[in-house]
Amino acid sequence: MIQFSSINPNSTFAELLELERKEFALHQHHDFLEYQKQRLVFLEKQTENASIQALHDYVKTYKPKIAVFAGSFNPFHKGHYNVLQKAEKLFDKVIIAFGKNPDKTVRTWPVPKTIANRQQTEYHDLLTDHIESFDYDVTVVRGLRNSTDFNYEQNQYRYIQELKPDIKIINIFCDKEFEHISSSGIRTLEKYNKHHNYLLD
Repeated sequence: MIQFSSINPNSTFAELLELERKEFALHQHHDFLEYQKQRLVFLEKQTENASIQALHDYVKTYKPKIAVFAGSFNPFHKGHYNVLQKAEKLFDKVIIAFGKNPDKTVRTWPVPKTIANRQQTEYHDLLTDHIESFDYDVTVVRGLRNSTDFNYEQNQYRYIQELKPDIKIINIFCDKEFEHISSSGIRTLEKYNKHHNYLLD
C-alpha cells in the first residue's frame, strides 16, 4: 500500500498539482498503473471540493512520458547514472531494465542504493518482448559512450525495428568524463581492487 502525504482541503488546484508532481516522483519505484490506481482511491476519500475533484480528473487522464533505460548493467556504474540523469530531464519517469545478455557475464553486482528509488525490472528474453509487457507507451533509452557504441546500436536498431516497427528509441551520449567507463573494464579492475572510483554508492 502506497503511503501518500495528507492534503490540505483548502489548497488551490495549482498547489495540488505541485503536490502531485512531488508524490509521483517520490513513488516512482512503483509501476505507473499501480500508482495511478492507488492515487485515485486515495483522492476519492478526501474532502470533496472543486480543486480535489479537478486533481482526481487530472490523475485519471494523465499520461506521463515514461522511458525504459535498458542494459545488462553488470555493474550499474557512474557512466550509466550520467545517462540516467540526462534521461530524467527528458521524461517524467525512467524505468531501469536489467537484461540478461547470453553473450555477457551473468549479473552478480548488487543494485546501487543511489538508484533504489527508481522502478526496476528484469528481462531474460528480447527487449522488444519486454517493452510489449508494459500496458502503456514507453520509449527505450540507450546509453552511448562513443562512435563505436553508436555504430553497434544502429545495427541493433535495425533488428529491433523489424521485430517491433512502432518502437521508440533514443540514444543519449554520456559526458566525456565517463566515456571510458565500461562494466567489463570495472570487472577487470576489480581483480586488482582498483574499481571503486567508478561505482555508485
